[in-house]
Amino acid sequence: MNHSAKASLNMSNVECLFKVFSKGGVIFGTYILLSPYQVLADSFTPLDPAKVVLVDWVAVIVSIIPFVGVLLAVGFYTLLERKILAIIMIRKGPSKVSYMGILQPFSDAGKLLCKEFIVPTRANVGPFILAPALMLAISLLGWLLYPYKSAEVFYVFGVILFMVITSVSVYGVMMSGWASNSKYSLLGAVRAMAQSISYEIPMGFIFFCVVLCSGMFMFQEISVFQQSLFFFFLPLCVVMLVWMLCMLAETNRAPFDFVEGESELVSGYNVEYSGGGFAVMFIAEYSSILLSSVMSAAMFFGGNEALVGFFMMVFAIFFVVVRASLPRLRYDKLMNLCWTVLLCVMLTASVCVVVLVGV
Repeated sequence: MNHSAKASLNMSNVECLFKVFSKGGVIFGTYILLSPYQVLADSFTPLDPAKVVLVDWVAVIVSIIPFVGVLLAVGFYTLLERKILAIIMIRKGPSKVSYMGILQPFSDAGKLLCKEFIVPTRANVGPFILAPALMLAISLLGWLLYPYKSAEVFYVFGVILFMVITSVSVYGVMMSGWASNSKYSLLGAVRAMAQSISYEIPMGFIFFCVVLCSGMFMFQEISVFQQSLFFFFLPLCVVMLVWMLCMLAETNRAPFDFVEGESELVSGYNVEYSGGGFAVMFIAEYSSILLSSVMSAAMFFGGNEALVGFFMMVFAIFFVVVRASLPRLRYDKLMNLCWTVLLCVMLTASVCVVVLVGV
């Protein structure tokens, strides 16, 4: 056997080992995810057979409707973004599909979903396919914290759960970048991890200030606390400014979009994705932007739902205007901004809030 044949045989053995480990990792991860449900099933007390209802279809439909609304909102938010960018750049924008381009999001979604989903030869197949679904599931999970005035489920520690969801969201990006087996994708994933971990620290101090002022961890109660038009924006204007910078970094939006830096990394962590996988990642990113806008409105301009909806649109448009107005920073300046400026500002603001609340 010659040297080239031995080398190819070794490479095939390595590929087989990688595929075995990736499939084993997927099976182990599925077992970990399903283990709590097994515990619940073991502790379940059987009901009277005469009263057992297999599926409560009304509850299923009611629980699905909000997520369908989120997906529609994401589609029309992309249309709004393209319209605003067209106005700022003095061009027409989408205007051909239906009246004034209203159905352009559905056209784009249909085009992407009809394309072939290509898996690279060297990619780890299991995590590569699972990553977009994980990103979408985590982004939709955050919408359970929407500050409804009346709902069947209230999250008493909603602020902490929101921090957990924003922290876990980076794992989908990390999985997609690593599983693609591409240098550009891996660089984008590493940037996402460092950026997310860094900006979660000032974000934690922001939640500390808001919770200390309201004395509550529920987003509903924080919003209701501002019904007398005493908005937290008034005493915490500096905190809200830092919050907006943190949200730009957490959602990977310009000028902090280093995870998807097309001028440096081709397309970042999603460079190897096409068709439906790319569409799902796109939906997850814009769903996180809308969720951040809702939580920003509830935290600093709460009150009734009309005010929350109005300021949510203001924050959503803010994301678009910032993208059209500011150029991308250098990555080292982004990290310096977090560790040398925002962290010091939030430490000072936290001390001031503690003193004022104590007085």
